[in-house]
Amino acid sequence: MPVAENVEIALLFEEIADLLELKGDNPFKIRAYRNAARSLKKLPLSVREMAEKGDLTAIPGVGKDLAQKIGEFLQSGRIAYLERLREEVPPVLREIMSLPGVGPKTAARLYEELGVRSLEELARAAKEHRIKNLKGMGSKTEQNILRGLEMVRRGTGQRVPIALARLWGEELLAYLEGLPGVVQAALAGSARRWKETVGDLDIVCAVDKEEKTTKVVEAFLLYPAVQEVLARGENRARVVLKWGLQVDLLALPADEFATALHHFTGSKEHNVRLRGLAHSRGLRISEYGLFREDGKKLPVRTEEDLYRALGMPWIPPELREDRGEIEAALAGELPRLVEEGDIKGDLHVHSNWSDGVSSIEELVTAARRRGYSYLAITDHSRSLGVARGLKENQLWAQRDYVRRLNEELQAEGADFRVFWGLEVDILAKGGLDYEDEVLAEMDVVIASVHSGFRQDEETVTGRIIDAMKNPWVDIIAHPTGRLLGRRDPYAVNVDRLLEAAARYDKILEINASPDRLDLNDGHARQAKEMGIKIAINTDAHDTARLDDMRYGVAVARRAWLEPEDIINTMNGDDLWRFLCKRKGKS
Repeated sequence: MPVAENVEIALLFEEIADLLELKGDNPFKIRAYRNAARSLKKLPLSVREMAEKGDLTAIPGVGKDLAQKIGEFLQSGRIAYLERLREEVPPVLREIMSLPGVGPKTAARLYEELGVRSLEELARAAKEHRIKNLKGMGSKTEQNILRGLEMVRRGTGQRVPIALARLWGEELLAYLEGLPGVVQAALAGSARRWKETVGDLDIVCAVDKEEKTTKVVEAFLLYPAVQEVLARGENRARVVLKWGLQVDLLALPADEFATALHHFTGSKEHNVRLRGLAHSRGLRISEYGLFREDGKKLPVRTEEDLYRALGMPWIPPELREDRGEIEAALAGELPRLVEEGDIKGDLHVHSNWSDGVSSIEELVTAARRRGYSYLAITDHSRSLGVARGLKENQLWAQRDYVRRLNEELQAEGADFRVFWGLEVDILAKGGLDYEDEVLAEMDVVIASVHSGFRQDEETVTGRIIDAMKNPWVDIIAHPTGRLLGRRDPYAVNVDRLLEAAARYDKILEINASPDRLDLNDGHARQAKEMGIKIAINTDAHDTARLDDMRYGVAVARRAWLEPEDIINTMNGDDLWRFLCKRKGKS
């Protein structure tokens, strides 16, 4: 098909651009290949027919040299220049670049600055935290690389953390939306519902009526990360990406997009309930539309139209788990779910005073750029040697430093406050890593478990509850200690923790790191029902990880949390008063 051939050449041009970038070649030359690739993907005409007419240079961004390479491919199915570049660039660089989220610049730096010569060496560098110490990289890049390597090692059939699934999904969407005839493309399934792990990706694609869906499917099969085609049809395909994740694509006319998106978003239980409700109203729902009993198709332009036809407002995807959302919608009692824009600051962040990568100033600048009103610097306490925990003299030095920084911000008229805090260790033997007279000086104190993971349930639960009894502790961080796909929760009785948090008026954290997402949505909803306040924090160790807030907000939305349930939706002055009042400070 013509479009598939256009896209195939575009992908080869993108590969040339990547290889040139790996070699550090002329940026104008690199940009020329990328611009030509973009034009070829959007080209509504057959590039072969244009070549036969001698019109290749009429394609935006295609000059004489690139036209010659297109002609070479059309005649022989190869581009000699690309084959030479593949030979010139070390194979390991291409292997590194094939990992999700790793572009040519990152691959080149790993190769040159860390001396990485194999995927095994790359894994070692990531585990030794040498990648996050490279300027501009950070722990986010390091964790993405580790996850990608683990996916390659395990192969197919595994669940993927939501952050990685959405990273790949959003890359696929950008590719599909660049194809001619594609009006809209969206993630569906558990990725759209923001479940903490994802078994596969579902993508729904709306195609212009004049464009055949088969062309979009064929172009999708050319996507460079596709390793195996499991099934293909006129309007759908199922593939496995080279990282082991299965992807299902459905391409259909734009007027069927809303009902298809709804159907493939799920959950299955939610859809079953809706179909029953539709049947009681003389209607039938399928991925192809909303129909009356006589077969007449009703217009559905958006999901809102579909829900409205069933007598209720639109239900956000995060709630579609058949956990009371339909009853709430019918009664007009759906919560006003928290949104990322409601978050005014981050209360769990590490700087390079302990094991963070970024300086306090860099973190503050990044927080202000996000539109935050405050940021809490909460470095590790002294017992956590592996994290360069702060000794007492360092604590007081940091306090003075933060005070001076706040004075400078105030002098320049900035509406921003830096909270001085600490992530204090709940010791394996019980008790906290610092005495009360030290903790009493802090603006915010977070307590968490970093040791004694193999202790029995009674011991671990007792340690955390004892920490909650301390009047100076504000927040309990990542309460179950899990690392998704890498470490199970320690033996802790969460019901008892929730009861203690309610009794001692402690705030529980939704740790937004996609490796943790702790509390999970079920426990966070229990906390809401018990009147326990929540803090959504990133636990960021560099400026890039502040962006992880989106994953914590997603957990909160799945837990039915509203802005008033979350303390860091308050403005800076209100939060300051809230924290002081809890501890009897003026």
